[in-house]
Amino acid sequence: MRDRLTSDLGVYALSGLFSLVVFVLALGILSRTLPGGLASRQLGGLIVGYLLFVGVYTTAWFIYTGIDSREEV
Repeated sequence: MRDRLTSDLGVYALSGLFSLVVFVLALGILSRTLPGGLASRQLGGLIVGYLLFVGVYTTAWFIYTGIDSREEV
């Protein structure tokens, strides 16, 4: 298990999970601290932006996996 977590892809997965946790916590903090809370338009914009980030992150992950599998060690 430790080998999986300390491999390059394990680090990618853990940092992706960490970004999700930070995003959810930030949404919770914003919804409590903003005077009117998060409006649906603001929330939609934040979620779309995060999903774009996750899409680029996942694409980079798959590209890295493809490059790593083609290299001879």
